[in-house]
Order: sequence, then C-alpha cells, then structure tokens
Amino acid sequence: MKLHFLVEGPSEVAFVERWATRLLPGHEIRAHPHQGKGRLPRVGEKADPRQRGLLDQLAAKLRGFGRSLDPQLERVVILVDADADPCVELLRRLDELVKGISPAPTVLFRIAIEELEAFYLGDLAALAKAFPEHDREAARQYVPDSICGTAELFGKIIDDGGLNKVKWAEAMGPRVTTNPARSRSPSFKKLVSGLTEFVDVKPKSSAKRTYRHTPRPKKPDGKR
Repeated sequence: MKLHFLVEGPSEVAFVERWATRLLPGHEIRAHPHQGKGRLPRVGEKADPRQRGLLDQLAAKLRGFGRSLDPQLERVVILVDADADPCVELLRRLDELVKGISPAPTVLFRIAIEELEAFYLGDLAALAKAFPEHDREAARQYVPDSICGTAELFGKIIDDGGLNKVKWAEAMGPRVTTNPARSRSPSFKKLVSGLTEFVDVKPKSSAKRTYRHTPRPKKPDGKR
C-alpha cells in the first residue's frame, strides 16, 4: 500500500517519514508538505489559488488524487493540527468536503490536538531518549492534548525557544512509540488505530505471552 500524507509543512514531513515507516513496515510512505494549515473555504466560496495552506488546497488535491490513484493500492491521509479549531466541527467540515468530491480517493483524517508536539509530550520515554536534559517535571505536568501553546511549551521543556520544529521532528520521529498503550496522547492513539485499520494492519501488542513446555514427571522404572 502507498500512503500519501498531506501535512502542513516540513516538520510534519520529517516526523511522518521517520515514524510512519516504523509503524507500517512494508508500506510506502510519501509526505506532501504545504505552506501551513490554511483554512477550509466556506460553502459557496472558491479557493484562492494563491493560498498554499493544506486546507486551502485540500479540495483540489483530493479531486486530483480521486482521478489518479488506484484505491486498492494508494490511499490518502490528512494530518492537520487542531490549533484553536473545535475538533468535532473541523472533522465534520472535512467529511462534508470529501462527500462533495467524485470520484474521491480513500481518505483518513487525523487531527493533532493541539499541535504535533502533543505526540512528543505524550511519550515521556521517547522524550528522555531524544532530549536527555529536558525538564522532566514540566513534561510530567503537561496535560495530554490540552490547549496550552503546545509547541512553545515543548520548546521550553527542552530549553529550545527557537521553535526549531524540523529539528524536533527529526529527533522525535525515530523514537516516538508505535504502541498506543505507551502514549498519553488521545489524539496520537487515534492516529495509530486509524492508520493500522486503514491498511489492515493489527496494532502491536504491548506484551507477548511466553509459553514454556513443562515436561511430565518421570515414572518409576518398570512402570508406564
């Protein structure tokens, strides 16, 4: 299966290319960056071709994919930040957009709440490996998927106030868990379950049961 990830920008590309290939080995991952999130046009409003954000161009991109992709071999994943948008309302509008496209590709929508950095802060073990000197207490106090300026908070926790998101993604992508049971982020858990179901792959179990053979006790000589 070939998955086309439509994402907001280069940091999401850096994360997806390093993380999704670990979650879905054997599947081809291609990430398509845009110039930020953008916004969905209102009903009856035409998209401005000068605006290059993910949501600005989404309808046109999905129409193109609908005409060109083989739905049995290629599918589309939209990964977008919630930011301040209500998650339920954003998903409703995205679903309506797809219903208006014919033919439409097979699409999965997933939302990072509030931002991609919520996935990083949801995995404290990965954070410790990527940034050993981070502020552990501040990381533990973070409420998963809270609206708190997640990117700025992540920068403060790792003592990098420059919003070097690509650098962060390059460090966290190879380390963030592929096991949803090991993450504190509800939106990350939904991303994993959605992707594994999307390509008919079962999520990894958090533990494997080990079976050992116990030999029968020997009987006295001459008896069977």
